[in-house]
Amino acid sequence: MQPEYTYSIIIPHYDVPDLLMRCLESIPVSEEIQVIVVDDNSPDADTYLDRYPALSRPYLEFIRTIKGGGAGYARNVGLDNARGKWLLFADADDLFVDGMYDIIRAYADSPADIVFFKKKSVLSADIHQPIRRVDYLNENIDYYFDTGSDKLVRFRHCQPWGKMIKRDFVENHQFRFEEVEFSNDYYFSMCTGYYAKSVEVSNQVLYIYTYREDSLAGTFCAKPKELRVRAAVSFRVEKLFRQWNVGIEQHDPFKVYLYKMLSQDRALFRYYFFKLTEIYPSMHDALFDLCKSRGPRFRVKLYLYSLWLWMTR
Repeated sequence: MQPEYTYSIIIPHYDVPDLLMRCLESIPVSEEIQVIVVDDNSPDADTYLDRYPALSRPYLEFIRTIKGGGAGYARNVGLDNARGKWLLFADADDLFVDGMYDIIRAYADSPADIVFFKKKSVLSADIHQPIRRVDYLNENIDYYFDTGSDKLVRFRHCQPWGKMIKRDFVENHQFRFEEVEFSNDYYFSMCTGYYAKSVEVSNQVLYIYTYREDSLAGTFCAKPKELRVRAAVSFRVEKLFRQWNVGIEQHDPFKVYLYKMLSQDRALFRYYFFKLTEIYPSMHDALFDLCKSRGPRFRVKLYLYSLWLWMTR
């Protein structure tokens, strides 16, 4: 059966309806574009259809859940209801660039499993004020055009937005988002990047990421249990990278969490310390990597602390 739409845009939402309306305004009303808004049990979501006429526009499906399962759960609900050839994702507080339909339409017949686009980032309170939050994603695309290597776009784009993904590809591999409170999209993004038979890369900007101080990105690892959850997801992905024999220089996301554990949660560091050989060839390699680009004082303290951990195991 042929897809009913060319594109399905999935938007998880929780309690930012005014920003959601801004996002929807950036998406044209078209019979080719299915928009799926999945509300994750916002406090007053039962009033949204009356208060926000945009949620009743043609080709838009507003799905209200009562589980409160987080963005990963909401995205999976969106996947269950998607009927487009291509999947796109957007966060409710972000938006697309002007002319987004013309940009994605140019790739409607692409043979690739994933099409990557450039992004830009702005302050949410003033979308005319640029910031430098997603420059590294665009640098990965520049690297692709400079070298022809798609490794960085496949494995350093940890978010689902800013790309088009074939729905058949996702369904055939049964890819799903992890239903965890933080980093729900990392495993999905890395698996789709690895298993895609081919990818296409565009120099055009498609997506606008907006920064809010009260967002998850703005309060990184400051919430209770956040470090624990994010570290667990990152560790699982690092094990996959080792299984896949994927090595990316200057890309050590789990190492970032280890540093945070040293300052925020020594018990958690102890737990992962004895699991480091699952993602490093040896404990010596792990300690050497942790000490790279660090001063001699840090190195001495880490080696002494590591010795103490071994002695008190």
